[in-house]
Amino acid sequence: MDPISNMFSQIKNANAVSKKEVTVSYSKMKLAILEILKERGYIEDFAQIKQENQKYPAGIEVKLKYRGKETVLSNIKRISRPGRRVYAKANELPARLKGRTEILVSTSSGIMSGREARKKGLGGEIICEVE
Repeated sequence: MDPISNMFSQIKNANAVSKKEVTVSYSKMKLAILEILKERGYIEDFAQIKQENQKYPAGIEVKLKYRGKETVLSNIKRISRPGRRVYAKANELPARLKGRTEILVSTSSGIMSGREARKKGLGGEIICEVE
């Protein structure tokens, strides 16, 4: 299974049962995605889980954000998959829907939100859509 999709599934499942935190496996791309989700206010925080005598962290602990009993992150959907890559130029990037939907784009300057990519005039692979 795709590791990014797996992380999204773990986060959605944790939201469904109102868990406060979830642990996902470590990768630099996941860290970049979680950093943007934190900046945009979809998750509360995340931290790397370190192990002694290991070069890389064992995983990432993600703290989910709630408003009362409702989760802030209502849906996260993978757009570009290993079997079907989806690319867009800067002027073709989808716009936000009613100010609620955010897209994440992998550009030559790293992973960033669709709004940032449009401002910088960068296109790339559309990773996911977050509501």
